[in-house]
Amino acid sequence: MKLTQILLFIVSVSILSGCIVIAKPSHAKYHSQQTLKIAAHKLKALDIEAGAGALIIEGDETIKEIRVVADIYSKNGDIDNVELNLTETDKSAYLVAKIDSSGFWHGESPRIDINIIMPSHLMLKIDDGSGAININNIDAKVTVKDGSGELTIKNVRNDLKIDDGSGGIFISEVIGNIKINDGSGEISLNDLDGNLDIDDGSGSIFVNGVSGDVMIKDGSGELTVRSVNGFVTIDDGSGDIDIEQAGGLKIINSGSGGMRVQKVKGSFQIDS
Repeated sequence: MKLTQILLFIVSVSILSGCIVIAKPSHAKYHSQQTLKIAAHKLKALDIEAGAGALIIEGDETIKEIRVVADIYSKNGDIDNVELNLTETDKSAYLVAKIDSSGFWHGESPRIDINIIMPSHLMLKIDDGSGAININNIDAKVTVKDGSGELTIKNVRNDLKIDDGSGGIFISEVIGNIKINDGSGEISLNDLDGNLDIDDGSGSIFVNGVSGDVMIKDGSGELTVRSVNGFVTIDDGSGDIDIEQAGGLKIINSGSGGMRVQKVKGSFQIDS
C-alpha cells in the first residue's frame, strides 16, 4: 500500500472513530462547605451576585456581621471553576457565588447553595441566575433580578423591586411599595401596606390585602384581586378577571375571558 493510501486510511479511521464518541454525563455529587464572615457595623448594603443554586437570606436585628454558609456541589471535589468571595467596598458588602455548570449532567448539575444571616437594616440587592430564593425579615430596600426559580419574600419593611424571568413569586407582609416585572410563572401576594405595580407576561396572579393602589398589566392567565383599599387599574390580555372589594376600579383592556366584579366602593370604569 502506498504512503498516501496509508495516510488516507489513518485519517478516515480517526474521523470515523470521532463520529462514534459519545460524551458521558457527569455527576455533581461531591459536597464541600465554606463559611464566610464580614463585620457589618460600617456597612449600609449587601450586594449579591449568584449563579446556580438556592439562596436563603434571613435578616436579624441583633447581629453585627454578615454570615455566609456556602454548600458547594461539584464533580469529584473539583472547585477550580468556583468563584466564592465576600468583600467590602464603599460601605457595601459584595458576595459573589458562581460555579461552572456547563456540560452534560446526570441528576443535579454543579451549584452553590447559599445560606445568609445578615443585619436586617442593610439594603439588599440580588442578581441571581437560577435556583430558589427565600428572603425574610429585611428593614431596608430590596432589589431582586432573577433568571429562573421560585421566589419567596416575607417580612420586608421597605420598598421591594423584582425583575424576574420565570418561576413562581410568593410575597407576603411587606410595608412599602412593590414593583414587579415578570416573564412567566404564578404570582401570589398577600398583606401589603403600600402601592403595587405588576407587569406580567403569563401565569396566574392572586392579590389579597393591599392598603394602597394596584396597577396590573397582564399578558395571559387568571387574575384575582381581593381587599384593596386603593384604586385598581387593570390592562389584561387574556384570562378570567375576578375583583372583589376595591376602593375604585378601571379596566383599560379586559382581553378575552370571563369577568366578575363585586364591592367596588369608588368609580368603576371599563374601557373595552
